[in-house]
Amino acid sequence: MRTLAIAAALAFAAPADAAVIVLANYTPADVTYTVTEPGGKPRTLTLPAYQVAPVTVAGPADLVAPAGGKAAPVRVDPYQAYVFVPDPAGGVAVQGLELPGKAPAADAKPEPNPAPRTPVKVPVTLLVDDADPRAEKGWQPDVRKRFDAAAAILEAQTGFRLELAGFATWKSDPAGKSADGQLATFEKAVAVKPGTLAVGFTSRPLDEGGEAPFGACRGIGSGHVLVRTWRPKTEREQTEVLFRYLAVALGAVGSPDAGSVMRPRLGDGQANIARFVIRLDPLNALALNLWADARRGGVTDWARLAPADRVRLFRVYAALAVAAPDDALAADYYKRLRDDDVKPPDPAVRPDPSEPADRLRRAEAVRAVVRAVTARAKANAGPDGLAGDELTAALVSAAAGAALAADEADRAAAFLLGLGVALDDGSRLRDDPATAAAVKEVETDAERADRLAVLGNPTLRNRRDLCRHFAVGCAAGDLLTPAAAEAAAVADAVASARRASGVGFPNLAAEFAGVAFARKLRTDPAGLLRRVRDRFSAADLVPAPAGLRDGMGAEKFEAEFGGPADTRFRVVVEDIRRRVNALPVYRGRVD
Repeated sequence: MRTLAIAAALAFAAPADAAVIVLANYTPADVTYTVTEPGGKPRTLTLPAYQVAPVTVAGPADLVAPAGGKAAPVRVDPYQAYVFVPDPAGGVAVQGLELPGKAPAADAKPEPNPAPRTPVKVPVTLLVDDADPRAEKGWQPDVRKRFDAAAAILEAQTGFRLELAGFATWKSDPAGKSADGQLATFEKAVAVKPGTLAVGFTSRPLDEGGEAPFGACRGIGSGHVLVRTWRPKTEREQTEVLFRYLAVALGAVGSPDAGSVMRPRLGDGQANIARFVIRLDPLNALALNLWADARRGGVTDWARLAPADRVRLFRVYAALAVAAPDDALAADYYKRLRDDDVKPPDPAVRPDPSEPADRLRRAEAVRAVVRAVTARAKANAGPDGLAGDELTAALVSAAAGAALAADEADRAAAFLLGLGVALDDGSRLRDDPATAAAVKEVETDAERADRLAVLGNPTLRNRRDLCRHFAVGCAAGDLLTPAAAEAAAVADAVASARRASGVGFPNLAAEFAGVAFARKLRTDPAGLLRRVRDRFSAADLVPAPAGLRDGMGAEKFEAEFGGPADTRFRVVVEDIRRRVNALPVYRGRVD
């Protein structure tokens, strides 16, 4: 009887949703292809030129493009993204987009009785602010037309069905000059129920140095979207802007794909070209299809994600964080999923103080370190002052002394972030969305100018750039998880191929050393701070640059090392880790 009961329970269990793959057509012509699942009949489908679309599957399948051609089948796996690209021989090639890490084991097994992927309904209210001069009969048809167009594109690419819940108005801030500021006003003015969205159109002029964004949204967990009414100027561009911020609200992040709605800057005129397709890039389309799966099961936030969905989303956002290292949401989502996956919590990750008094105390400790370094540098000014590695030792000693004077709970953060700000004469920390907010709280622009005027030329191993990258690594190691900090270092190293300096592996090693120092400091802040205060040496903390390639331009770097996912590049990264970990301070006990 027990066996029969189990069999009956299995027989009537609700089937799992069908899985999905995302296909993107990067060719100038429609592509007709076939998808064949084991034991099933081929399905023939067509993807228009430059379009992106999800395809449901029960499990791994074989894809042939073009249909009826002589190309060998390509095995496609669930929850992956693939692109059609022109083949040098004149045909179509299928390329998979590599995702880091391993897929859940369940993705290798077909679902025997998959449930249909029904659209996920999301109610949306459209509101215009009190600065809009039009009457209801004037603005409602306009925003409705734009919303309908954006919603249709979103549903075709992601499975989210946005449904108009009504119209309303809201009171914007007449003095507000930034998109983020007006978004905050909108959030306070309009309540939103979980699982719904409110889109606020503002006619207020925004002034952010000529680069004011066309909208704002805080991403997953936020039900508010802010969009400018009159910019950009054409209706098609305005539809693209609305589509972008609706996608952000549902889980999209920045992408370097020049044709994606998530590219760095909209309003570039592309949407006005007749053949241009308003679309997501394939990775963001995959992310939103995963979130649609989660919402179909009643999940609207991070905390309730199923383990398999968490792994799938982590892989997608990790790939996007590498592809778009300057995007704050990509970094945040990657960090959030990475942190959630660490059990027990990584001791190198600094918990943010929860009480306002604690946050203020820690911020003041960081500022005290920056002031101490600035004062020591100012005292050193003059023809007989220290320079090079000796100057760095003096400045690090001053930073360590100031950090030791802080409360025990704040010492590590005060030293790491304070030193990172004090020794960095560049804009890396201030420009990176993942670190900018914390860094700009430490010193004003005037204080920064005063510090740079007296800083001098501190070096590590007689190189100014190594000192700068070590300091950045220390700060990133305080603000981010070790994995995220190393990923940011790798992204900056790869991006340097486009700069005059070129790619430098010694700089990557110095930044990895800063991250390692941050991790080590967590184990015994007072002991290690006393050590570097009393006898700091560059050779103790940063590996020698000998044997590490330097100054490679884009062509040479790509020819010899490919990119972050290339095996040749990964070999170099592992060699750098070995060099860093071989230094006594990282492998041994703190005296």
